[in-house]
This record gives sequence, structure tokens and C-alpha cells, in this order.
Amino acid sequence: MIGRAFIKEIKRVPSAYTQLMVAVDFALGPSYEAIIAGHSRSRDTKAMLKALRSQFVPNKVLLFHPTEQAEPDIFRLADFMRYMSSVNGKATAYICFDYNCNLPTRKIRTMLELLNVKKVSKQTSNIKSNIN
Repeated sequence: MIGRAFIKEIKRVPSAYTQLMVAVDFALGPSYEAIIAGHSRSRDTKAMLKALRSQFVPNKVLLFHPTEQAEPDIFRLADFMRYMSSVNGKATAYICFDYNCNLPTRKIRTMLELLNVKKVSKQTSNIKSNIN
């Protein structure tokens, strides 16, 4: 393991290796994919993205599907996203783990719970949690 190669230095100056620890955490898992489908300029999409970015979830990959584009560039990297659309034209989150995705949700709180966010920050609590 890579940590063994650097263990003496990590013990000496642990704060210098924070990104290495994030990488190890990501590699050991669990890791998640969060796919947000919505119109890039709509308030509900912006609120969902803001809530996701306001939480420290280092073991997630965030992908955005701008529904106003017929063939967004992201499809070239993640073709499976073409089947993940917004529900009723509202921002929708798909949280996936181990190649399996949960049912889509339009609720910010549910999205964060699916990512195992233990404590929702005060800032996130102020974001509208139920997108209608």
C-alpha cells in the first residue's frame, strides 16, 4: 500500500498529507456517484448543487446533466447519464453506490442522507430542502 512508503513522513507531518488521506479514503470506500439532472439556470438545480457542495463528502463523484442540452459533453464520458433525466422538469438527484443507483429524489435532505451525510450543516438547512 502507498501509505507504507510514506508512513514515517506522514507521522512526522500529517497535515502535509491531507490529500493523500482523502485519496486513501476514496480508494478504500465506500464511494458514491451523485448525478444531478436539471436545467443549469433553474433555482432548484442551483439549490441542489449548492447543498451538495456545502457538505464535506470527499468520497463522491459529482456529475451534472444539464437537461436543456440535447447532447451535453458529459455524455461522452458517462453515457449512462443520458437515461437519468429530471423528474417533472425539476432538479433530480441520482445517488449511486457500487454500480447501483437509488431511486431518483428531488429532496435535498434525502439526497444528503443517501450520501451518508451525518450532520446537515446550518447553511444547508437554510437551503430549501423540498423541491416541488
